[in-house]
Amino acid sequence: MKKNLILPILFVIISAGCGPQPTPAQPTEDINAIVGTMMATTLTAIAPTPVPPTNTPPPEPTAVPTQPGTLMEEFGAGFTYPDPDWLAPVEASLVKHKYEVAAVPDALRYVLQESETYLYTFNKREMPADVAIETTYLNLERSSEPALVCRVDPATQTKWYEFRIVPYENAGTIYYFERQDVYHNPYTRLAYAKLTVELFRDKENRLLATCKGNKLTLNLNGQDVVSAEDTRLPGGGLIGMGGVTHSKVPVTMDFQYINVQPPQ
Repeated sequence: MKKNLILPILFVIISAGCGPQPTPAQPTEDINAIVGTMMATTLTAIAPTPVPPTNTPPPEPTAVPTQPGTLMEEFGAGFTYPDPDWLAPVEASLVKHKYEVAAVPDALRYVLQESETYLYTFNKREMPADVAIETTYLNLERSSEPALVCRVDPATQTKWYEFRIVPYENAGTIYYFERQDVYHNPYTRLAYAKLTVELFRDKENRLLATCKGNKLTLNLNGQDVVSAEDTRLPGGGLIGMGGVTHSKVPVTMDFQYINVQPPQ
């Protein structure tokens, strides 16, 4: 009886071992990895082709054209004198005097060594009739007179309007200048007025000369000090600055810049 029981049990065990086995679970693919692979493939496809380096220099910057009737000249680093944009110094008197005009750090310097010197420097660029000319200057000696000029005859430099400070008289003057002959005084005074604003002795003063139509105005340190009207020079011309000496010499004048704009 025992033998009959053993045989069926063995048959069951053998059948279970030989039956179909369960299929092992397949690994699930990472969706983030799939998306990342697709994006990398897309970016690689649209990436620009690298451009090999060349020896071509970068283009030069385009120069900005200067507005007509304007000039800004800083007498600082990089400025030299003589300068191709400026004429050689002009003496208004026919007698030659000893002087020096040179670029120093932050200024164009006049050193006038003899009395009765009338010296000017003119920019070569021709300006319209209506201009406002500005500068700052340092002048410790009260016996010399700084000046600005406009409407200078560009061909001969023998006519202009002049705006001048007279420190030892504490006054401002405006002149019409015209050289006619050796014996004729070229300066015709158009206006004279005592200063109503402080003239600094130990720091820079600001001068503003305005030529607008027939009206001529001199402004010192932000305040109009003298004005005049004249019709002899209606057209444009050169602009510049100047210096005049009297008995006390030598004298030194430093002009920091010159700025020309259309008048307000």
